[in-house]
Amino acid sequence: MGSRRSWSLVRCAASLSFLLCCGNASAQQSLGPGIQQLQPFPDRTLDSLVRAVLLQMDAFHADSSMRFLGEALGRLGSDGGEEARCYLLAYRAEVLYYEGLFNEAMRDLDEAERLAFHLQDSTLIANVFNLKGLLHENIQDSREALPFMRKALAWFPERPKARYPVTELHHIHGNLGSYLTQLGRLDSAGVHLRRSLELAMASNAQRAIAVAHWSLGNLAMREGMPDSALSCFDRSTRVALAARDHDIGVDARVGRSLALAAAGREKEAGIALQDALFYLNEHRPGIGLVTQRNFARVASRTWSELGYLDKAIEQLGAWHGIDSLITARNIRSALSTQAALLRADQELAFARLEQERLDAQLRADRMRQRLLIGAVVVAILILSAIFLLNNSRLRHKQQLAAWEVKRLQQERTIADLELRERLGRDMHDDLGAGLSSLKLRSEMALLREQDPEHRKLLQTLSAGAGELIASMRQIIWALNDERSNLTDLVAYLSSYARSYLDDHGIHVEVSAPDGWPAVQLNSDVRRNIFLIVKEALHNVVKHAQADQVKVALNWQDGLAVSIHDSGKGFAAGPGTGNGMRNMRKRAEALGAELKISGTDGTRVQLYVPLSSGSNLRSIAAVSEGAPSSHP
Repeated sequence: MGSRRSWSLVRCAASLSFLLCCGNASAQQSLGPGIQQLQPFPDRTLDSLVRAVLLQMDAFHADSSMRFLGEALGRLGSDGGEEARCYLLAYRAEVLYYEGLFNEAMRDLDEAERLAFHLQDSTLIANVFNLKGLLHENIQDSREALPFMRKALAWFPERPKARYPVTELHHIHGNLGSYLTQLGRLDSAGVHLRRSLELAMASNAQRAIAVAHWSLGNLAMREGMPDSALSCFDRSTRVALAARDHDIGVDARVGRSLALAAAGREKEAGIALQDALFYLNEHRPGIGLVTQRNFARVASRTWSELGYLDKAIEQLGAWHGIDSLITARNIRSALSTQAALLRADQELAFARLEQERLDAQLRADRMRQRLLIGAVVVAILILSAIFLLNNSRLRHKQQLAAWEVKRLQQERTIADLELRERLGRDMHDDLGAGLSSLKLRSEMALLREQDPEHRKLLQTLSAGAGELIASMRQIIWALNDERSNLTDLVAYLSSYARSYLDDHGIHVEVSAPDGWPAVQLNSDVRRNIFLIVKEALHNVVKHAQADQVKVALNWQDGLAVSIHDSGKGFAAGPGTGNGMRNMRKRAEALGAELKISGTDGTRVQLYVPLSSGSNLRSIAAVSEGAPSSHP
């Protein structure tokens, strides 16, 4: 009989320990020192609502908690911050857990789990799994609760961080220990409960320390060690008294009574149970109805086991009264909560329908805008195509006109070239032959003539004919476009300087290095350059009285010609003769630079820029537009 009584007391203690431990282990409304405090939400109104929710949860006011939670979630809207929504859904699930609404709580926790994984916040993930374990334990399903608790333990980070209170590590170990105790896996339960006590003491969490000692006492009762359990319950009583936590204080005193009864100290057990009842009555306003109901049920069984049937019946009546009150409140709260959830669902459904209507209207507006934009784009494309077509036709006409102008210019150029070639050929055939015949006859007559005056006249006539032949050859050379490059011009100038000065008995040194660039020159440019050089050499022969001349032709991004004689020079100042004026006019027509100095002989320096095609064209244009001048 005594053995059966002891086993009944152990089962009674274990049942009480499970019912109360779950509630205590799940409620943590202040952030413990083991978790790093992050900054609260920047939205001050949202932060105030969260703190109001925590305050109401700490006081076990479900209605007020749900009201504040609804306001906070409504403030977030349908697309609010994921982190804030995760916190609020977890808190709402905890309130629903206390109200016994399993399905609604699991729905919130499923969404909170999704958000926590999306945020990759292991602290929030562990918090969700811990609450899921509590929900399954609340429906007497410890085997389903254990996997969630193990996941919570696995996900709990080494350095947890949170903005607001969440599950701490000692909660998870405590819950695991309680569930394993119920399943009879006492060794594992002891490991987790001792770890929970160690962590709670490290965090100086007095309530958690009292709960851990109490849970270890319940474990000792299951192991058949009432003396050890008595020691644990006494420590829990002292810590709860110091922390003024009356719920744990009542539980610890009841546990002490059960331990004394299991040890066979029935008289002391009755005194301890009476002391627990006195403590409950003294602090009843600060003790939850669930704790009072559980106390009445356990006390009724214990009084019955101890043989005090009148007291057992009295506590049984108290248990029925409190249970009816709690059931009525739970029904009202559950109905109120369900009504609130239904209203929220209806509001969400209405908001969803309104959003769908707005989305449909927005899609229609966008479709109209796209059609309008498409029509405008098509119109612009058509106008652009018309414009481009007209522009293309205009450009084609302009191009045809340009080609026609170019063709006419080419025909004119070809005609000019043919005319020049014909003139050169006619001059060579007619004038050249006549002048050559005149020179030959003059020279033959000079051989037969003995009269000095006649000889002088014939010599003058022969020399004039020779000069005319040379001038004709120069004109023919200038008209010949087959020799229009710079290299041919340099070769011709060098040859002319040597032959002309040699004919007049003047020693000449001509410097003209190889490697001239392939620059094409028109006839006017070549003729003006040649006539400037010719005039300079003519002045040397006529005026300089020089016996030596140095002619240098170089490439310096243009043609540089230097003619320096050893003659008498001339006085400083601009030349006034026709030859000097003609040289300067031709240089100006070429866009060239001409310098003439009369110290230490006469030095003529001509620089014709020929470095770019545009410059050549400008020179050609100036030359073509300038009047031809003769030496």
